[in-house]
Amino acid sequence: MKFPVFVMGCCVGPGLAWALESGNGHATYAPPTVLTWTTGIQIVLSLGLVLALMAGVAWALKKFQWSSSSAGKGRQSLRIVSSLAVGQRERVVVVELQDTWVVVGVAPGQVQTLHVLPRPGGKDGELER
Repeated sequence: MKFPVFVMGCCVGPGLAWALESGNGHATYAPPTVLTWTTGIQIVLSLGLVLALMAGVAWALKKFQWSSSSAGKGRQSLRIVSSLAVGQRERVVVVELQDTWVVVGVAPGQVQTLHVLPRPGGKDGELER
């Protein structure tokens, strides 16, 4: 029984104290402000502005993020050459790093180097398929 009285005291108390202080000491009732069309439109437009601002910031962060491709002017220093699933959640991946191929085993929560070899075909040579 103490909790509802406490909640009512917190909610009603400040408004009642304000009502008693205003005027000549008699409690006056001030009706709550009514939501009109103009305030409703203002709320909707404000929400739209905030959402548009959030979308704009997200787009700008995605557009202007720093990446290795922008630093290398189009050349990526790390590239996935091939990938093969060997289980439900396990993969063997061949990654090219500059002039070296690294064979990597990938499992949930684990990445392990299996083999490191020079890039086949030389530095600028193309691979035969």
